[in-house]
Amino acid sequence: MTGNRMLHQTLFLLFYFGLLSATLSSAFVGVLLYEWLDYLPPDQVYAATLLPNYLALTAGALTFFVWLIREKKTVPRPLPVIMLMTALLIWVNVTSFNALAPQAAAFGWDRAVKVIGFAILTAQMLSTRARLEGVVWTLVLSVTYYSVPSAIKVIVSGGSGGIATGDVVEAAAGSFFGDRTILSVIMAMTLPFTLYLGRHATLLPPRWLKWLRPAMLGVFASLLVSLIGTFARTAVFAGGVALLMLVVRSRRKLLAVLIVAAVLLALLAFAPDTWFARMDTIIHYQNDTSATDRLAAWKWAWETTLGHPIVGGGFGVFVLDAGHIPGRPGWLEAHNIFFETMAEHGFVGLGLFCCLIILTYRSCTLVQKRVRNREELAWAADLARATQIALVAFVAGGSFVSIASSPFLYLFAGITVGTRSLVERELAATERSSIMGPRRGRQRQGGSGRDDRISWQPAGSP
Repeated sequence: MTGNRMLHQTLFLLFYFGLLSATLSSAFVGVLLYEWLDYLPPDQVYAATLLPNYLALTAGALTFFVWLIREKKTVPRPLPVIMLMTALLIWVNVTSFNALAPQAAAFGWDRAVKVIGFAILTAQMLSTRARLEGVVWTLVLSVTYYSVPSAIKVIVSGGSGGIATGDVVEAAAGSFFGDRTILSVIMAMTLPFTLYLGRHATLLPPRWLKWLRPAMLGVFASLLVSLIGTFARTAVFAGGVALLMLVVRSRRKLLAVLIVAAVLLALLAFAPDTWFARMDTIIHYQNDTSATDRLAAWKWAWETTLGHPIVGGGFGVFVLDAGHIPGRPGWLEAHNIFFETMAEHGFVGLGLFCCLIILTYRSCTLVQKRVRNREELAWAADLARATQIALVAFVAGGSFVSIASSPFLYLFAGITVGTRSLVERELAATERSSIMGPRRGRQRQGGSGRDDRISWQPAGSP
């Protein structure tokens, strides 16, 4: 056991320092490294206990430094998304300064500042299709690390895993993937990105591409099986919304309906009776203490916000909920991204948070409209569509878990900024080419040089 642990640590450190040295040449390598460490923390996943709290910090600091001195700086589009992320970054500092529970707020503040700040930096660097795809690959592969083994365990156990006999679908406790409930939301958000990579991936060697779509369909299936295996009711909401939107936004709706229906029937036939008993509490929530406790926590969050409507109670305010829920010493989470944001950052913070979600969604819609009938940019439309679906799954699942300070909303906002910025540049370049083409053609036709020059003067010129 000790030998295996040493091997894991050695391989991890070799890979880590290899990517860290590559960051000196390209700041974007540091983005992927930082994202990987966020999703799969080394001390939890690879037993790398050597300064685990400083590995991501070192990668992030080096990434920022290299970006500052080497990367080309451009104004990202849409600018309002970046402005909203920046406003949120500033506002969480204001609310943390006025936190009702300063000691509890310290951890949440530290995490949120890193998440939002690095997301803004990442959005600045998503300037090419390859970089956008690299970010998506990092997310999908990180989730696959959990989904494939979990699906195998669920199948082997005959679907009897989960609450009834012990969790078989779980992530690292110290990661943003959290427990099985949070992981179910993240798996639902990953579903559209697996299909996107199966269709549009370009970073793999050409000889591998013929295997890519079957592989991504296999990952897609593992995500669905794992969603069942979580035994989480949140999985039904987040996964159901993602599948519904995949059907609605599909180009071949009838085929999509048939495929999804067949998959759902197979999954439901596979699910054990204990799973159906668990899901039945969605309807009869009055008899489920977990559901009623959530309602009590939401009520407390609302009352707390009314008492501090502008700045809220700051991060960690829910530690003050001690004794409010009968039979519990306290309720340390809101289990809802909106009540979480409202109680911690007031109505101002909630407004900024909701505006970021809405504007990100609308920007994805605009990308799809802008590239309509542009086959060479079909990948951008599909990436924007996948981001929209993931965003809706985030909202649906986030209505029952506290993931407002996780990196996923800001990741989707960054992908949207990068996609739209790239699309706007491509369309502008095409428009300039279409204008300059006729000019060069007419100049080559000959005739009086004076006449040619006059014909190209702007209207109203002398």
